[in-house]
Amino acid sequence: MRLANKVAIITGGGRGIGRAIAKQFAQEGARVVIAQRDPVSSQATASEINSADGHALFESIDVGKREDVEALIAATVAGFGRLDILVNNAAILGENGPLLELDQETWERVIRVNLTGVFLCSQLAGRAMAAAGSGCIINISSTNGHIPQPRCAAYAAAKGGLELLTRSMAVDLAAYGIRVNTIAPGPVQSRDPDDVPPRPTELTLLGRAALPSEVATVAAFLASDEASFINGECIVVDGGTLVNGYRLYGRPRPTR
Repeated sequence: MRLANKVAIITGGGRGIGRAIAKQFAQEGARVVIAQRDPVSSQATASEINSADGHALFESIDVGKREDVEALIAATVAGFGRLDILVNNAAILGENGPLLELDQETWERVIRVNLTGVFLCSQLAGRAMAAAGSGCIINISSTNGHIPQPRCAAYAAAKGGLELLTRSMAVDLAAYGIRVNTIAPGPVQSRDPDDVPPRPTELTLLGRAALPSEVATVAAFLASDEASFINGECIVVDGGTLVNGYRLYGRPRPTR
């Protein structure tokens, strides 16, 4: 198992991509702390992992509040004795509205969770990792951080900022043995049960949406020693969305 004896925090780990990452990490041998505001889905995911002979606990926190994050780090170290991996997955998703109508409250709420929350979690987790001399931080970004979706100015700004924050953290934390990387998913079928097959979509070259588990496998790789020389990078997991020339240029797809 690639993550045996490792301890990982996954923010937003009770649902969607975060849930898939939590389960994947547990299967790889990690002890997992699921951190998000909703205790119901967090506890359900933790119980599912523990029922499968994994090790998980949950903490109900707001990633935008420093005191909550401090309590999270303390609870993790108290519960499992160490902290090796942080996955910054918690985010406010969806459209924010047209730019000319976007209210400041919405802007600040999205930036607070999607960007400031990453800063707080990374800074405080990074201090614990630095004291141990090693660690790994994985930020979940989006293809919206590369090509913004209409009506998503706040979300796109946060994800674009997250891409550069990742590289900045990689620069500052390398001396402490901490690697920092980003995963940028494209269309992900994150709200359906695990047994639902991926839906067709013309957005991707592969003609379908991703399953959360397909993002989780990349996260497990980045967290493992197999990725020991990958630092400050963004891995795009989008089925070819960003290079979909058929959609961009309005060309018909070839048929088999």
